[in-house]
Amino acid sequence: MEELKDSKRFLVRLAVALLLLAMLLQSVLSMRQLSATFDETTHLPSGYSYIAAGDFRLNPQHPPLIKLLSALPLLPLRPELNLDDPAWSQRPPDEWSFGYRFLYGNDADRLLFRGRLPNVLLSLLLAFYVFRWARDLFGTASGLTALFLCAFSPTIIAHARLVTFDVGLACFSTVALYHLWRYLREGRMLDLILSGLGLGLALASKFSGLILLPVFGFLISWSLIRPAPGSGRKVPRAIAGLAVMLLLALLVIQASYLFSTDLSLYWKNLQRVNVDHDPGYHYYLMGEFRAGGWWYYFLLAFLFKTPLPTLILIPPAILLMRRFAAPAVLDELFLVLPVLIYTGVTSAMADNLGIRYLLPVYPLIFIFVSRLAGLLPRFKPARIGAAVLALWYLANAIFIYPDHLAYFNELAGGPGRGHLYLDDSNIDWGQDLKRLGKYLEERGIERVKLRYGRNDAPAYYGIDSRPITDAEWSADPPPAGVYAFGTHLLIRGEYYAQKRGLKTDWLSRYEPVGRVGYSCYIFEFD
Repeated sequence: MEELKDSKRFLVRLAVALLLLAMLLQSVLSMRQLSATFDETTHLPSGYSYIAAGDFRLNPQHPPLIKLLSALPLLPLRPELNLDDPAWSQRPPDEWSFGYRFLYGNDADRLLFRGRLPNVLLSLLLAFYVFRWARDLFGTASGLTALFLCAFSPTIIAHARLVTFDVGLACFSTVALYHLWRYLREGRMLDLILSGLGLGLALASKFSGLILLPVFGFLISWSLIRPAPGSGRKVPRAIAGLAVMLLLALLVIQASYLFSTDLSLYWKNLQRVNVDHDPGYHYYLMGEFRAGGWWYYFLLAFLFKTPLPTLILIPPAILLMRRFAAPAVLDELFLVLPVLIYTGVTSAMADNLGIRYLLPVYPLIFIFVSRLAGLLPRFKPARIGAAVLALWYLANAIFIYPDHLAYFNELAGGPGRGHLYLDDSNIDWGQDLKRLGKYLEERGIERVKLRYGRNDAPAYYGIDSRPITDAEWSADPPPAGVYAFGTHLLIRGEYYAQKRGLKTDWLSRYEPVGRVGYSCYIFEFD
């Protein structure tokens, strides 16, 4: 009997290791093909400046933790940091110009590869916690199911490969919630400490981590009103535990600012969250443009950007909550309440720019639906359906590689039609400049007229180009030549056509001759 148990444990550990390895390979192999996305041109240089100069003036509208972690692998390279740059000296500093010159004044590809690795590791930690929480709630089969969904999630892989904050926030939010859940059930001091540290790490990753504070408050209050059987939770002990968590979180936040003597940096920078926000900007959804956006934008983004196998699992998981229930109501609240609050607050307050703002809800959804693994031993149709959904889900991951950022499901017509529904970081964030260089080289195109990303560096990737002028963009027909256009800018061209009567709606007027990934279209005119 012991040998059988040991064999089963070995197989489970092997499955976990293989799924984590698959996740690692998807991220590392694909990120080598990506050029710098727009935000990375300030995030990575900002993090390095924090360490090298001890100055937090760059990119203050976001907390420093992820930027610091991403900059650590750069230290052995000792990249040049020019503090005499006028962009650094001005008040406030021009983070975009300074970051651009830092990145491309050094070996940009090398810096990006190293800088992205910490986020990849955070995605693996996230996936492991997804497995662990689902296993603890519903059993080993559910743990492996949740891990499988996480390991091949296009949205998680897309942002695990970039120096951005959403995967880090999702990781530390999940860690904090998991250990709070265990603490309220078992009362172990270690879980209290780990939950407090996780909360602090989430708050130091992105300011939207503050959403966790009311979530924590509600869950702790519920545990006092309806304590789990045998927990014996007392009010003074719970209040003391909350105080310990908050103190640990504050300590982590201050550590993320390298224990700056200015104890108010976090709160000062919180007031600058919308420093990049343009109140007159018209957001895009399903062919329409609107200032201020839509309250239901993120619900539709979730509907279009989440693989259909995952969406299919959600209704039966809700319907079968009683049959395959978590041990206590509080356990269910830990999965459902953060999703509802996070989605509601994001829908009400966040700019309509990308599904990445909802990334922290995905791990909890994977855990929630994993309860359906309990059907497999009992019903043969369930096993057949699970096999079909698993193969479908895996095929999605294989098909979209390495274009995870531009993933759209079948409801949207796939990634090739994603531009009809969403734009910005949902599809084109400037990630394919390197692949554009290879595309042009393979076809012998020596010179191209280019309007692609913001803060891009075509010459770095051997692209002989000149910018497409506004006159060429709105000409009908455009002058002869080969044109490379970013998808995001083509969608903005649709906006200029609708709102200003210009003939910049190239996606409607002309047929492209090629495409690089899903973020760049090639046009040619004689």
